[in-house]
Amino acid sequence: MNWFISSRAVAGHIMTKQDVINAVLKKIDSKQDRPFSIAMEELKSDGIIEVKEDGVTLVLTQKGAEKL
Repeated sequence: MNWFISSRAVAGHIMTKQDVINAVLKKIDSKQDRPFSIAMEELKSDGIIEVKEDGVTLVLTQKGAEKL
């Protein structure tokens, strides 16, 4: 979510696959994989983000933008 904040994102803002890799995946280690997966599922189920068909690209929803 910090990436969306620093990008001054609005609803519909896209975090591309490359953004996810650079901002998130390169910074977590194997011990953080499970907590990261759980957090992503919570964000999706709460309607904060949507995940595109590629499984990596993230879209900030209106609800997510309001929470920023």
